[in-house]
Amino acid sequence: MAMESQIAETLLGSPGDMARLHKRVVRVGAVAGWFCATLFILVGLITGDSSYYLDAVGPILAGTLMSVQVLLHRENAGVALLGAAVIVTLSFLLIGDETTLLAASLGVVIIASIGMLFIQSRHLMLTIGLSAVMFVIPLFWGVPVSEAIPLGSVMAVSFGLTAAIFFAVRNAATTLNRRFQVLFEHSPTAVLELDWTDSLNYTRSEFSGRPERIRGFLGAYPDIVRKAASLVKVVRANQAAIDLLNARDPEMVLGSVDEDTLPQEWVDGYTEVLINLFQGERFLDFEFRAVTFNGGSKWLNARCVNVATAGEADGVLVALADTTHLKAKEDAMNELIRSKDEFVASISHELRTPLTAVVGLTSEMISGGLGGAERDELIELVASQAQEMSHIIDDLLVAARSEMGTVAVALNEVDLGAELQAAVEGVGIYLEEIPTELPTAIGDGPRIRQILRNLLTNLERYGGAHRRVIGGANRGRVWLEIRDDGSGVSDDDAARIFEPYASAHTGISSSVGLGLSVARRLAELMGGSLTYFRDEGESVFRLELASAEESLFV
Repeated sequence: MAMESQIAETLLGSPGDMARLHKRVVRVGAVAGWFCATLFILVGLITGDSSYYLDAVGPILAGTLMSVQVLLHRENAGVALLGAAVIVTLSFLLIGDETTLLAASLGVVIIASIGMLFIQSRHLMLTIGLSAVMFVIPLFWGVPVSEAIPLGSVMAVSFGLTAAIFFAVRNAATTLNRRFQVLFEHSPTAVLELDWTDSLNYTRSEFSGRPERIRGFLGAYPDIVRKAASLVKVVRANQAAIDLLNARDPEMVLGSVDEDTLPQEWVDGYTEVLINLFQGERFLDFEFRAVTFNGGSKWLNARCVNVATAGEADGVLVALADTTHLKAKEDAMNELIRSKDEFVASISHELRTPLTAVVGLTSEMISGGLGGAERDELIELVASQAQEMSHIIDDLLVAARSEMGTVAVALNEVDLGAELQAAVEGVGIYLEEIPTELPTAIGDGPRIRQILRNLLTNLERYGGAHRRVIGGANRGRVWLEIRDDGSGVSDDDAARIFEPYASAHTGISSSVGLGLSVARRLAELMGGSLTYFRDEGESVFRLELASAEESLFV
């Protein structure tokens, strides 16, 4: 029963599995034939008995038949075994005697029965025909009729029963195989089956040290790793795997990849599996970045299990799952953590600067000895620094309340020109051009001033030498553009400068990373918008709000 289970397990595969099985049987048969022939010849040489040379003829013929199949890469175990049975029959006719009759009869029955296991068509007709042949073989050998009929009957019945048992086992295996194929082919999970035999053998030929040291060895010799990876063969792949890897057809996935064209990302993934197999492990779970067949890149989670027999690696199943979206979320979370760490450092720096000035100036005033004018100047400086801290805290409050959805704005008619002038004076920035008159807008005056203050502070820190503000009205909207001739930010950074804690400039001296995010959020809460773009060599922040002249609030 154990033998039947093993045979059934062996047959549970695709046509590629059967091809490998035929190849193994034929090659083992070829080795066995030549081994027996060599043994007979050596015994003949040692004993001087020439009859052993005749005994070697049969194994030589069998070994030759199977070797020819191997050389032609046309291994067929059924043809090879039935051919071997014919050779045994002819060999006994030429050199057999009564002492080898039983062995020859048993050998013919066993070899032919096993051969029938690999016959794919007309199995019943061939079984009946060969049973009849088995019945007459003893007569063909010249055995007396009184002995030939019982022996032939036993051979025919034994062959028929054995072939029937093997046929039943193969049918059961075929049924299971169909179920397996359905599960494999139609599984929503991407699954590959890989043959690591050549890769593992090559690695063993290059490294004979202890298995636990294989990782260090492969790390020191990348050429060996790439060569070993190129020897991996994809035996089969289901449709989900083909789609996941963006292949046009299965042929793109199957087989091996040339060493020079194998992407390094796949080499890195293969290395983990190779180390695992070399150390004798059967299960592995890891993540790697893979290049797909259309040139794209995906993060894949690979769960591998070696389902081959002990010591082999020709049946490694790999289930692949696309984790690109999870990796993106992980990267975004890491970026958020990094940004918040920088935010803490930046906010500490920005608060420390005005706070240090306030502490120093107030200490100077407390110490006395200052004239009235000097004291008034210090008080003015303390007030300006305190105002700077107030602005920073305002941004922090808006950011916090925005995440909770509790930021409130009051919509009223606002003199946009007056708010711009107040923001310019508050920041203390010089502008080459500033509009003298602007249309009345709908919004929250202090919030609009907060937006403009943040935009002007950003301009002061990072803007070019030439800075200006222009504005106007169009189709019920009031707009204001803050422009400078600086280098601006890259396209990638332009997409994220309005995100919380993000900044296109690094270092402790950079902004907290909340100003632009707060400004856009406030603009949107007032029914407006805040955008960034490049225009004829200038960086432009454009604020748009509803016009009071065409608003329902008028």
